[in-house]
Amino acid sequence: MTFVTLEQVIKFAIEREDTAYRLYKRAAELSTSIASKKMFEELAREEATHKDVFTKIDEDKAESHKLCTLPESSIAKYLADVPFRENLSYSEILAYALKTEENAYQLYKAAAGMADDPKLQKVLMNFADVELGHRRRLEAIYEERVLTEG
Repeated sequence: MTFVTLEQVIKFAIEREDTAYRLYKRAAELSTSIASKKMFEELAREEATHKDVFTKIDEDKAESHKLCTLPESSIAKYLADVPFRENLSYSEILAYALKTEENAYQLYKAAAGMADDPKLQKVLMNFADVELGHRRRLEAIYEERVLTEG
């Protein structure tokens, strides 16, 4: 069985953060409420910052951290079921975002549990906490906009 390395988690995280950035920029464009537009722009900025942090993690150091408890096949469970496309509707964006934020939270939490460097564990847990916060903010919008407006 092949296991996931920290380098693979970082690569996956960079791609995920980039997709989230594009998703939130698009949601901001589609938002009819000023408060929602502002929140999506803020989420986009946060995701861009996350991508930048992951990009700067020393790849040589990442090579030396082998994560031996996460089977490679299980990384698929952290992928969103809905493929990202530029023309997603507002409700599709919210549903996609909820799923990706939950998946990111679970991925970063699992990766933190496998990292042997305390600093890296802390970084990954911080990301997990932020993604959980994003999910909660999105749930509130989803309940307000999609469930009440259909």
